[in-house]
Amino acid sequence: MRIRVINPVTKVVLGGEILPPLPDFVQAELDWVKEGLPSIECRYDDAVSVPALLELVKAAARDRVDGIVINCFMDPGLKTARELVHIPVAGPAESAMLLASSLGQNFSVILPAASGAPIVADEAIAYGVRDNLASVRSVEMAVAELSDHPRLTRELMVQAEKAMTDDGAHVIILGCTGMCGVTAGVRQEITNRGYDVPVIDPTQAAIGLLAALYTMGVHHSGRAYEVPSWRRG
Repeated sequence: MRIRVINPVTKVVLGGEILPPLPDFVQAELDWVKEGLPSIECRYDDAVSVPALLELVKAAARDRVDGIVINCFMDPGLKTARELVHIPVAGPAESAMLLASSLGQNFSVILPAASGAPIVADEAIAYGVRDNLASVRSVEMAVAELSDHPRLTRELMVQAEKAMTDDGAHVIILGCTGMCGVTAGVRQEITNRGYDVPVIDPTQAAIGLLAALYTMGVHHSGRAYEVPSWRRG
């Protein structure tokens, strides 16, 4: 299975630390916008990133990949991309929230910045899981700082423990695709502290969704993401 992981930012901040471990049968290709922002941290960044991102989506379809991940937790342009192509397109936030909702009665999201909490709430409403969102917490680190793995792990553990003990979270979602380098360590530390709570990496969740769709031979509904008949190619 061949997938294209499209990063809607320039290759400046996150670099090569962008992919979690993959199943053996999945071949992942990374792509980045050539011009744009180095990170997406608010709604403005999200909106600005979409045009260049959609060009990469169309290019991936022309290259006949089996699926596309829009690799940002804000899921920029996700529904629009599904109008453009018939191959499966997965967003990390949608994939992670739906997976988390199947693993527990609720989940908490840990973001880089608290300012993103209303955006996560909007996403949870759009994906039909708002009642499952126990809390949104943050480590208060710029995306450019996430490569400091020891600090990031410490801050994630502080917030994860609060989410579990204070908010009653059954599942923890790491709310940035730039956190994949510490997912395994956070999972192990949570286990070491005696909590039986899953930790979801959003990119891994999106890739897993694509793998499931590939195995079943299905993609998003053409009726759900339909364009006017005179606009169809």
